[in-house]
Amino acid sequence: MFYQLLQQVARASNVNPNALTRENVVFIRNYSRLTEMKQYHHVIIPDGSVYEFEEKQYGAPVGQGKDVAVIKIEVKNAPVLLLGNSDAMKLQDHVTVLGYPGAADTFNSGILDSKSTLEASITDGKISAQKKSASGAPVLQVSAPATHGNSGGPVMPDKMEVAGLLTFGGDRVNDQEISGFAFVVPSSTVLEFVKAAGVANELGTADRAYREGLELYWAENYSGAIPKFEEVKRLFPEHSEVNGLAQDSQQKISEGKDKSGMPTSWIIAGVLVSLFIIVAIMVIAVVVFLLMRRRGKAQSKSHSGTDRSPAPMGGAARGSAFKPEPHRPTPSPSYSAPPAASGPASPPFAPRAGIGGPDRSATADLSRTVAIVPEGDTAPINHGSIKFVSGLLAGQKFDITPDGSCIGRDSTLSEIVITDPRISKRHVWIGVKDGRVIITDQNSRNGTFVNDPKSQRVTETPLRQGDTVILGESDVARFEYQK
Repeated sequence: MFYQLLQQVARASNVNPNALTRENVVFIRNYSRLTEMKQYHHVIIPDGSVYEFEEKQYGAPVGQGKDVAVIKIEVKNAPVLLLGNSDAMKLQDHVTVLGYPGAADTFNSGILDSKSTLEASITDGKISAQKKSASGAPVLQVSAPATHGNSGGPVMPDKMEVAGLLTFGGDRVNDQEISGFAFVVPSSTVLEFVKAAGVANELGTADRAYREGLELYWAENYSGAIPKFEEVKRLFPEHSEVNGLAQDSQQKISEGKDKSGMPTSWIIAGVLVSLFIIVAIMVIAVVVFLLMRRRGKAQSKSHSGTDRSPAPMGGAARGSAFKPEPHRPTPSPSYSAPPAASGPASPPFAPRAGIGGPDRSATADLSRTVAIVPEGDTAPINHGSIKFVSGLLAGQKFDITPDGSCIGRDSTLSEIVITDPRISKRHVWIGVKDGRVIITDQNSRNGTFVNDPKSQRVTETPLRQGDTVILGESDVARFEYQK
């Protein structure tokens, strides 16, 4: 404050501040005193609105690991970031940092507009260390670039839940600040103060509408996104993004880029259902055709078994049944009948031997029948899958096979590889045994646990739907069993 006073006195006297002598500085110091000090507690949000705030809870100063403050402003439906689980963060997890570093406030030089100071800077990096403060409180170290002004800014993993707040930077080396060594108060510590202040950390109506609008915007359903953005605007007029998103959506509609209407997922589902119905109709038609064909052949056999053969002309034995030849229409005059063959007329059906014996003519000819065999269930049995929820393979999914797969560090010994020194070369096997999905620890160095890393190590145990398998005492990686 005294340095600023010197600047003001020099300018008021039309003197270059750098030209002030030692005597000038001593004189000003001797004849000046602090008469009043007023504190300004202000929160400035990105649209430039200013709010006075009230302190609800605050922690220890920098260096003691609990540099947290909970403040309150009079506003409704403001955007919310959810606090995540900092205890689940691992080394080399990716993080994004938001803040207002003074180094980005170059509007003082006249290069940038003064409103630029209201726009957050976004950097990213990884969790580079997990340390503790002198008081024993946990502290995270990140490699994301950050500097003065970033303090209090949220640090978020890819799930975009707050893992902690930036608090201080690393020590100077040769009187130079070194970028990439910033420290974070974890969300587990922040939650202590949030709970003490009686605050509920949850999304509000404006947040839900904004997220729905973004989903529609990213799906290029601009007609559906605009009403959502307008709803956010009504709930929180100071929102910094919805005006631009609504205008951009309107521009996309005028350019013919709107893809509103039935969602793509519904279209795909409709096509699949239609294909299923078509296939079902075709299968039913084939089955009906084969059944009718079989019935027709059976009837043909039955009719052919009735003895309709007339007795041979001139040679029939007495007492044999005789059926007169059916009446044939007289051919037209233009028709010339072929000359009749010499000898007795041939009967319409050839006579069969054994005319007085048992009639076996109706017996089905098995060589000509068509067997309708129901299709067997040849689909493979689904034993479910595993999905990694943390560690190097987070988000990856693997199907469970009857022969099983081994999870480990060595690619020559394991099918699912996690290149972490805390994982054994062959850590755990997962597969099917006696019809159940089981895991078997392969004598790993750091052990395998189910659902609770503080539980006893697992040697061999069946898995149930939703079970979480934890690799290593230090919780190197986790995967869930999904049926």
